[in-house]
Amino acid sequence: MSNLNYPQRTGKSTQKGIQNRDINAAQRAKTALGLRAQMLTYDEIATRCGYATRDSARKAILREMDRTIVKNVNELRDTELHMLNIMHGKCWQRFQDEKNPYSYSEVDRLLRISERRCKLMGLDAKVDEVAVNNNYVKRIILDLGNGETKE
Repeated sequence: MSNLNYPQRTGKSTQKGIQNRDINAAQRAKTALGLRAQMLTYDEIATRCGYATRDSARKAILREMDRTIVKNVNELRDTELHMLNIMHGKCWQRFQDEKNPYSYSEVDRLLRISERRCKLMGLDAKVDEVAVNNNYVKRIILDLGNGETKE
């Protein structure tokens, strides 16, 4: 993929408190999200998409993940989960290798991978957080006896 020539924001304000925005910002963020799904580094993404720094590329990707259609975010999560599973498998093999004198150093790696996987999949969410995030309809049924309305 060749480097894309995206214009940078100017930083000049057109009205009080309003800055000019790059009209291609949404496309750049979408492209950056796709490149991250391909496991490119933030430095490489910044270079290809025209971001000034790796941190600005990372922030754009996180913003885009917050507002992107669910399909794209789920695709990125699936890619991330696949990568974690591959790393877990490699670390697990080294942990089980009885000839490896450093096999117990894999325990920390395995735990960190497991923590990241749980966070990604939402397994560590507290019951209260799950209840808050679920939409539900509360029905209140008033029994007024024989069908009369109370006035």
